Amino acid sequence: MKTDIPSIHNYTISDVSIDAGRKDLVKDFLTFTNDELKPSEEKFGRPLRSDHFSIGLVIAGEAHFQVNLINYHIKKNNLLIIPFNVIHQFQKTDDDFIVIVVNFSHDFLAQARLSEKHIPSFGFFSTQNNPYLMLQEQDANALYEVMKMLRKLDDPEYQHPFKTEIIHHGFNIFMFEVAALFKKYRPNELVQLTRKEEILTSFIKMLFQHFREERSVQFYADALYMTPKHLTKMVKEQTNKTCSEMIDEIVIVEAKIMLDDLGLSVATVAERLQFSDQFFFSKFFKKHTGITPSKYKGAIK
Repeated sequence: MKTDIPSIHNYTISDVSIDAGRKDLVKDFLTFTNDELKPSEEKFGRPLRSDHFSIGLVIAGEAHFQVNLINYHIKKNNLLIIPFNVIHQFQKTDDDFIVIVVNFSHDFLAQARLSEKHIPSFGFFSTQNNPYLMLQEQDANALYEVMKMLRKLDDPEYQHPFKTEIIHHGFNIFMFEVAALFKKYRPNELVQLTRKEEILTSFIKMLFQHFREERSVQFYADALYMTPKHLTKMVKEQTNKTCSEMIDEIVIVEAKIMLDDLGLSVATVAERLQFSDQFFFSKFFKKHTGITPSKYKGAIK
């Protein structure tokens, strides 16, 4: 007999942006407060699984929240981390409950150019770690100011010639502030990664080090002592992307950064990214962006 049990909804950043009333769909980065959201009935009060990371700071009121089947009673000055692909659910909220949230994807992390040496500092995103902190008023207020800054920068009405760049810099500040809070409030807590998370972390660290000269999955799989198929399976389960997709994306991000420099020619960028020649670089860039490097460079002049 079939039972009418609703499946767990995969809640994307684009879904959140729609519920927040954004005119343009957002895929990689979004800040909001819960009072801006108008979720549909099939989402409200039911388990959700996100394709992104979320960091929320409670500003007022109280709520009962569940992350990976563990119940949390959250209130003012509480910090809550929701890792990628984790099941979570609001079960009950006060009428005056307000939480400010920063949502971001794996792609946005790559675009923000956080140094690979700092990746271990962000172990609070492990699904094995307690995602909850009770902050002192002073620390909560300081973090709130950074989150308000990000929310202002993320506002579609906010115009700035270097908007993308300052969002990335602001996001980096935010991430290091959160990492510092976890070190302060849990100084003796070891980062406990699952085997899958260890593999993903190692792959990303190697990717930052070698993507310019090594773009084959075989290279990274050999370095991690596994088959390309197994590595791709582990990475895709946690990011919804294959190893090849992640390699290509980081190359494109780096290419765009270089092309933004008006002092570098397309040929120089191709050489620095170790393509055999400008033609193959242009073909690769157009395949992934829809335009040639020359047109991309011309558009930013």
